[in-house]
Amino acid sequence: MPATNAVLHDPRYRADGIFCEAPKKLDPAVVAREESEKREHASQSRWNTDDYHWEERDVLEFARAEVAKALEGAVLWRDANGGELAVSSATLDGDAASNVRKGRRILTYSLTLAVTFRGTRGGARLDATITTREFCHDDDAAAAAPALVTTPLDSDAGCDVARAMKAHEMFAKVLKKKGLPLVDGAVAALRARLLEAKGDAASEAPKTRA
Repeated sequence: MPATNAVLHDPRYRADGIFCEAPKKLDPAVVAREESEKREHASQSRWNTDDYHWEERDVLEFARAEVAKALEGAVLWRDANGGELAVSSATLDGDAASNVRKGRRILTYSLTLAVTFRGTRGGARLDATITTREFCHDDDAAAAAPALVTTPLDSDAGCDVARAMKAHEMFAKVLKKKGLPLVDGAVAALRARLLEAKGDAASEAPKTRA
């Protein structure tokens, strides 16, 4: 009589363990671990079995979102009269991609970050920009070597020149003391986040190579 699934799963056939093992209760912890491992090693795209073929996923927008979360709205200084020095915008330019080939995931990026600040105090106003050097996935420099440029703006009526100059000097000191480390830290955090995520959180369509 041919062996069928119904026959093989009869208790008489699993008694000696030759044809099949008796049903076992699954350990929830083991199941959860196995599912986690499957997700960790899953292919970047469904069509790319085992990530064998070269595939590139643009993660620049993901990187920009991370920078925005870290920097936009950050305040370096504020007084009781409404004066403050704060981040007004952060611009990340360049390229960032999560690549796969033969089961290996490779992160590549080449980026520059420019952060602008606006300072106001007693009618005096100042704009400043901190710009990093280009930082890449394979460079050796830990710091982004940000450079500071300040631009004094026209003061409000009633704010004399001497008072405005003192405010500008104060802003410059705060930017050097707090602004430069803030931008440097944001770059370090972005590097770590990109390495951790490797583009998994990006939603842009992948690119392929023949």
